[in-house]
Parts: sequence; C-alpha cells; structure tokens
Amino acid sequence: MKPLIVLITDSRDPSGLGTHMLALAQGLTERFEPVIACPGDAAGLALLKRAARDGLRIKAFDLNDLTSLKAWLKASGAALLHVHAGIGWEGHALVRCGKASGLPVVRTEHLPYLLTSVVQQAEYRAMLLSVDARIAVSLAVQQSHDGKGGGKQSVIPNGIWAGAGQHSAGQVRDALGFSATDRIILTVARLTEQKGHASLIAAAPTILAAHPNAKFVFAGEGPEREALEVSIAQHGLTDSFRLLGNRNDVENLLAASDLFVLPSYFEGLPLALLEAMAAGVPVVATRIGGTVEAIGASHPFLVPAGDAAALGSAIVDALSDAGAASHAAELAHARFGSNFTAVRMAAQTSAIYADLLPSVSRTSFV
Repeated sequence: MKPLIVLITDSRDPSGLGTHMLALAQGLTERFEPVIACPGDAAGLALLKRAARDGLRIKAFDLNDLTSLKAWLKASGAALLHVHAGIGWEGHALVRCGKASGLPVVRTEHLPYLLTSVVQQAEYRAMLLSVDARIAVSLAVQQSHDGKGGGKQSVIPNGIWAGAGQHSAGQVRDALGFSATDRIILTVARLTEQKGHASLIAAAPTILAAHPNAKFVFAGEGPEREALEVSIAQHGLTDSFRLLGNRNDVENLLAASDLFVLPSYFEGLPLALLEAMAAGVPVVATRIGGTVEAIGASHPFLVPAGDAAALGSAIVDALSDAGAASHAAELAHARFGSNFTAVRMAAQTSAIYADLLPSVSRTSFV
C-alpha cells in the first residue's frame, strides 16, 4: 500500500500555490497516495474540483473546526502532512494540527519572507518548532528566510507539466476578437499590487507609439481589478486592454501571444513564467529573485521592478527584434526542460518524504 501524503493549504486564494500542489500530487502518484486538502470556500472548492478532475483524492475542511481535521488526519491513515504556505502567516494552525496528529510535517514556503510585525515573526519562529522539514521554491526564497527561525531549508524549484494548447493561435485570436496582425502581450497573474500590472499600464503609451497594433491581455482575477480598469480608462487605453479573468486555458493563450510579460515586484518562482518558457514564448520580466533563477541572469529582457520606462523600452525592443526575442525564447525553453519539470520536482520532494518515513526507501528517488 502506498503511503498517504496530505498536501494541504489554508490559503483563501490558492491560485498559483494550488496549481503547484496539483502538479506535485500528479508527480507523486507512482510512489504515494496524495490527497489535496484546502478550506471548503469558493476558491478552495474550485481547486478541489480541478484535483478531482485529475483523478486525485480530495478533502475540504473548515478553518474554524480544526478538531475535525485532526480527527480526519488520524482516521485517514495519513503518513505525512505537507503544508503549503503562500505567505509567512499562513499554515501555522495546520502545522500544529499535523504534529498533534502524530505526523511528520513538511512545510513549503512559496514566497519570500515578508513578515514585518514582531508578533508575527515570533509566531512564525514558534510554528517552525513543529516542522520536520522545510522546502523553499527558489534560492531567493530560501535566502530570505535564513536566520528567521527553524533549521535548514531544502531548495526544490517549482516545476510544471508542460502541455500544448488545444486550439490554434488563429482560433484563439478569433475567439478573443483579435486579428492576425495584432501583437498580443500576455500577462498571467493574480490582479494584486505584487504583480505590477500598474507598471505595464503606465508603459503602454510608449509601447503603442512604436507598435500601434499591440494588445494587452490580462489573465487572472483579484482585488485590484477595479483599480486597474479605472487606470486603463483614465489613460485612454480601453481599446488596447482586455481583462479576461481567471482562465484554465493558459496554453491556448500562450500559443496566440507574441510576448509574455510579468512585471512583478516580488515572486517565489512564478509558474506562469515557467509556462511561457515551456511554450517557447518570448518573455519580458522584472529582475527579481525567483524570476531571474528561472529564466537566467543573462536574459536580455529583464528590467528593474516598478520601472515603467524600462519595462516599456524592453517590450518595444522584444517586439521590434524578432530574432533576439526568438533566440532568448529558445534559451529559456532549454532552461525549462533542464530544470523546471514537474517530474524533477516530484522526485526531489519524494526524497524529502523518504527521509521522514522509515518504510520508504530513499534510493528510488535520487
């Protein structure tokens, strides 16, 4: 019988984090029985539906009733609890719940250390006393957590399952109302301040002056949607921007795009960037932590975070020099294949589990 591993989060909006959990779970199925667990609210249920469609076991729980969760962990026969935290204050109660259930607990940090409250910092250090192994999704995340409590962190970079779109570029453009000559600039990210959409809006006039047929497509949802729509309108850019909301067909959008842009202020190791690299789409992004680790420090279209002028200039250059953009995309695609597959991520994570589970041989994972 395969050991049952519970991949769990208490995030209220487990967007990229949830996608990571699904990719990891799919990679674990050969050696383990993974379960996806999250709160049973709207966003959580959406994640659980995706997991069920993938043939994975699921568990919804009530954040206000962790006693029931602890009872379920004991009754389920779980061998290990793997907590996924999007930000430093998440996951504390889940870690304690796992430890109280007698389970080894692994915790993955998906973002850099961002805690500024002395109280939250103390709570974070106390929580780590119940963690048996820690994982950071990038070297930048690991380094930001150094000295903040707990022991050694293993770096296991994010990985994804690369897939081709189900529709041709022309079909996708037709469905979105774009012509064959439009230059589609795609951003896939939650609509939050962190992701830097405002910088791209500010850069748009410069880009449109050089490429009047540029179209900016935002895939994702979030609390900044209304503010972004107002800014787009105030800049007179309504005809050039399209906000699609959440999409489950990013592969199709990438196939129809000329350029992928990620203007974030901070990242752990962004999955949408890996999807663009896997698809061979040229990338313009900010020179920050996990983004640089993914695409490489020598990538020619990296700019300082929050610098709209530099962002606009890089996008103009990428759209104007097809040869340079194509070459950069080829190098990024090769980096993806060598370093950021879900198979590699699952194997490295399995080795962490094996160190904590005496019945599992580690040799098959390395």
